[in-house]
Amino acid sequence: MTANEGMAREGASGEGAVRAGRATRRVAAVIAVVGCPAVVAVPAIWMFCTDEQARQWGIAASLAVVLGALAAVALRQRGTGRRSGADTFAALRPVPGNAPHASGPPDLPARLPTRRPAQLRGAASVFCCTTAVLGFVALAAGDAERPAPVDGIAAAGGVIQDVRVTSVRNSERHNPSRGKDYYTATSVVALPDARTGGSVPATVSTHTPEPLRPGSEVTVLYAPSKPALGAVQGLPEPLRASLDGAPLAPGARTALLLIWLLGAGFLGGLQFLHSGGFRTLTRWTKDDRAVRGRCTGDGVSQLAPATERSGRKKASRRLDQLVIATDGGEVRFVLDGATDGYAGQLGPEPLWLCWRARQKAGQQLAPAVLVGDSGWALHGQMVLTEAEPLAEENGTATPGGAGAPVDAQREVRVWDPRAGWPLRVGRGAMIAAAVALVLAALLTMTSLGGGRWWAAAGGVLCVLGAVAADALSTAWRATAPNDSGGEGSSSPATAR
Repeated sequence: MTANEGMAREGASGEGAVRAGRATRRVAAVIAVVGCPAVVAVPAIWMFCTDEQARQWGIAASLAVVLGALAAVALRQRGTGRRSGADTFAALRPVPGNAPHASGPPDLPARLPTRRPAQLRGAASVFCCTTAVLGFVALAAGDAERPAPVDGIAAAGGVIQDVRVTSVRNSERHNPSRGKDYYTATSVVALPDARTGGSVPATVSTHTPEPLRPGSEVTVLYAPSKPALGAVQGLPEPLRASLDGAPLAPGARTALLLIWLLGAGFLGGLQFLHSGGFRTLTRWTKDDRAVRGRCTGDGVSQLAPATERSGRKKASRRLDQLVIATDGGEVRFVLDGATDGYAGQLGPEPLWLCWRARQKAGQQLAPAVLVGDSGWALHGQMVLTEAEPLAEENGTATPGGAGAPVDAQREVRVWDPRAGWPLRVGRGAMIAAAVALVLAALLTMTSLGGGRWWAAAGGVLCVLGAVAADALSTAWRATAPNDSGGEGSSSPATAR
């Protein structure tokens, strides 16, 4: 085989790998677009749909969609095999690896692809996991079916009405540690009979803020055409929710809705900020710097805590890093996720290391990007105390300047390591997620009585177990910190 034939075969292999990576990204995007709304739909339908049959069918359809997403992930792994983080990183390479340019390093592109999709995907995954946990709490707090007395009264045309108390016994005052005192009693009330125009006595258990006496009035739910079915006493709003078939009382629904939106939104926002926030490199400014380098290692280090104005130190932060060697020394390029094996996949390909040198008060990491000569861009962050000495070197330049020319016609493709999550999610995580779906279906379709909270606790543990299993299966590695690397240290990062 001639050298030209070998190069052609290698090029065809590289193009095939790029097409396979593109297909993997599309599959992951479709699964996420379909699965995430289905996860969010379960607690939303539970809280707001009052028709029991429609509620059960809607939640069943949503759970079936999530189960289908899990099946799609399993089938994808069966076809391609489950891969490690480094193998997934290699499989997602957006362009083939090319030989070095004979005429020197290529110019930088005038515009870089954004990393917003990757950030939003991470925030959405956190939002969905939090939604699943709080969804089990909402499922346990309600009931899939009306209580037997309420169901019979509703079927007979129940109404909510104030009725007169004729006798009271077993009255008891309760003094809780929080809230106001309340009274419970066994009371006999007179229920108007729509057929005869008279009244029918009925015994109810009452829960009132004031003690009841004969002649007092209480609000009850009963059937005027069949008062013999009895009555249920309570406040008007909870009684109306029970009559309408809502699984949750209005107060509980409002509290859970606020906790859900605020809690899930807050944690999703934290994930967005952890992955770099709104600071990103897409267009060059006068504050940006660029330098030539190569990736020489990967590993884990610690970012020394910053000192606040009050003198108190913040907690140190663990960094998943690539080590980039430049003429001015080695620096850490920080990624949001495990980096084991990434250096071997990047190889000795020359690249541009670009970062935003402008520093705000208290900022330790700056947005950065690696631009490979073969046409890929990998977004991350850079430690500012290592970037500052590098920026003072003569080897760095401002993109668009003499040392780092910009080509308006050149385009690069983003290299997103986490876009291939269907290839690397663990079997244990998928099994735990499937068990959680079964428990959610049980809580939705059946009334388990006191076992609802046990089933919900099992569902929460399954969700947390799925997250933990996925994290352990993809990020389990030695975590020895860089002894000399940290904020305020001038020594280079150490490759693992």
